[in-house]
Amino acid sequence: MAQNNSASKDVANKNGSKKKPVVAIVIAVVVVVVAVIAGVIAWRSLGGESVESLKASCAEVSEQRRMQQNVYNTLVNGDAAAASAYTEDQVNDPDTLAKLADELDVKTPELGACNVETADEFKTQISKIESNTTWYKDHTASLQKAVDAVNASVKK
Repeated sequence: MAQNNSASKDVANKNGSKKKPVVAIVIAVVVVVVAVIAGVIAWRSLGGESVESLKASCAEVSEQRRMQQNVYNTLVNGDAAAASAYTEDQVNDPDTLAKLADELDVKTPELGACNVETADEFKTQISKIESNTTWYKDHTASLQKAVDAVNASVKK
């Protein structure tokens, strides 16, 4: 009987020792999976911009571009149109009319839009829209300068 107890303990030890590494491996895999999930959640909340925040940023820069574009268009259709109506006989310096004509002939940029879906697409469009806003600011200033030069050259 003593041998029987000893044999059953050996079987239990063999079975128990086989279960311990399997349990340890399962626990390790679970820990790794939890760590990866936690890392992804942390990256999304701390490091990566969400599509919703990029969408809001895109709408904001689009509004800034729209306002600057309106300023430019108001100048083109208002004071610049009036100044470009002068003839060479009506100004002291005809070059001012040529410079104004050059400013009015400039091709406006292709506009960016926020009707995209992914974060990378939003980032691309935001950059394009910001570039457009800068273009409109710069060309509003240079167009205003050309308009002012024509108006200053008008014969009295």
